[in-house]
Amino acid sequence: MLNGEYTAKWRTRTSILAELTAADDLTKKWPKVDLLMALGFRMAAARNLCEYHWADREFVSLAEIFELLVSSDRDPRPGYLICRILDFRNIGRKGFLKLTSNLSRMDFGPICNSAWQEKYQQLMKAHRLKGLSNYSWSFPVTEEGKLMARFMGGTPCPPKRRRRF
Repeated sequence: MLNGEYTAKWRTRTSILAELTAADDLTKKWPKVDLLMALGFRMAAARNLCEYHWADREFVSLAEIFELLVSSDRDPRPGYLICRILDFRNIGRKGFLKLTSNLSRMDFGPICNSAWQEKYQQLMKAHRLKGLSNYSWSFPVTEEGKLMARFMGGTPCPPKRRRRF
């Protein structure tokens, strides 16, 4: 029974991704829960987004999700990139970086792929990421003194700190 349920969910996810590729439209509205789960959001993060951020809506577009991940708002400090999703609970550094890495490997169609690649390039050029609110924390994405992102396991990651004794 469990395998049947897993297969049914897997078919739903692949069918949604196939519909996304076929539509190739950034502004087309999709059911929010189905879209977030198909894009690989963790269950707790998807629940928080649906209950608190998009509580009044049933449908969201791919452009809204891209904007949530990498915002077009600018931070006054050079090298900082605003990622609105970091303001929400259950979104951590590793989960965010894994999600953006997975999205960069997905096929959304030519128009949507180019829109996401533009956002992803902004992410790769940044050296610190932060949320939109004044109280949100920020974290480094690049090595000290270099504006090139360091990769570990296919995703950008901050340098590890050494213990001091």
